[in-house]
Amino acid sequence: MPLTNAELWAAALGYVLPPVIAIVAQPRWTGAVKGLLMLVVALLVGLGTAYFNGNFSGKPIVTCMLTAAIAIGIAYHTVWRPSGIAPGIERATSTAGPRHAADGA
Repeated sequence: MPLTNAELWAAALGYVLPPVIAIVAQPRWTGAVKGLLMLVVALLVGLGTAYFNGNFSGKPIVTCMLTAAIAIGIAYHTVWRPSGIAPGIERATSTAGPRHAADGA
């Protein structure tokens, strides 16, 4: 069964979104909270890709959401986390990161 254009867009966006998600995610958050953030992003990607491809109805929306969730999860665990890029972004954008001596702490 071939994928629709909306599903292909959801998969492509899902592949490149883990670094963007890492900007929001904090290193101190649990895996469950990070997973919920990923699911919220997948829901938004699914809604957006279905809408912009003219498939904004029940089944296409759900398949786009699931496609995005799977793509985000696979990309994060096979590319972005092992390379250290996503965890590095999380550390760099952390609101509770370590202070440097030059900051006057």
